[in-house]
Amino acid sequence: MRRGITALLILALHTATVAAQEMQLQGTVSHDGTPVAKAAVMEIDINHRILNHTYTDAKGRFALKTTGGKTSLRVTASGMHKFTQKIGHTTNWQVNMKKDNTPDVPNRVKARYETTKLLVGKSNARAIPQITWVEQLTDTTYTLVLPVRMPTMVEEYPTGRKMTVTDFNGHVVALGECIEQAVPEEGLPKSWDPFVRVSTSNSTDSESPFTTDDRDYFAYPRFALTKAEMEYMIDHSSDLACFAVDTSRGDNCWLYYPATTFAKELQKILNRMLK
Repeated sequence: MRRGITALLILALHTATVAAQEMQLQGTVSHDGTPVAKAAVMEIDINHRILNHTYTDAKGRFALKTTGGKTSLRVTASGMHKFTQKIGHTTNWQVNMKKDNTPDVPNRVKARYETTKLLVGKSNARAIPQITWVEQLTDTTYTLVLPVRMPTMVEEYPTGRKMTVTDFNGHVVALGECIEQAVPEEGLPKSWDPFVRVSTSNSTDSESPFTTDDRDYFAYPRFALTKAEMEYMIDHSSDLACFAVDTSRGDNCWLYYPATTFAKELQKILNRMLK
């Protein structure tokens, strides 16, 4: 009987501790007094995992329930420097974002094309088609969108991450840059099954393709490339070795390889978008 009472007391104390740690945050995100809409607001742990996240509304307001503990509030927005600060006991936040001095990239997509004929992943020496979006932002600026399966909600692709296109001699022939924070989202459209989990430089997991379920997360990093870089890759497609995508933690790299139809498919996409 005494053991039962002790167990109940421990459970009650644990429940109270967890409840005490949980906090409801609210606040606004602005830049020089102007509200910042659609900013990503995240609770991040010391391992860069995203525990909770939301977005600001049209007036820059947000509300976020946090798990508490030694976590930080991180806010990212297009064209702004990343904001990160320990949460502690602060529940009301007034975040003032600072302008990023890097050149602005238009967010408006003029045209988008989805294909599986550009890039492939490698699994057990097999080439598996990788879904890729090509977006036209301006007459000279394009993006490659490369959906990536995430085992957990990890901030893997913040603004500024690089994608290098190399030849067989290891020379960089093109350099893309992630132009917005890619926060993982849960699930994937059924029309995209089976989906490719490409090989990584430090992973032994070769399960691919696979069927998604509600516990899968996907990030959608958008890497900006110039029209000149795209045309160079078309003219030198036989020399291209791989597309290497640097990640935020610096200990991992997603690898993609040109498909046999790479040059013809990319030329077709550019021709269609330039009409």
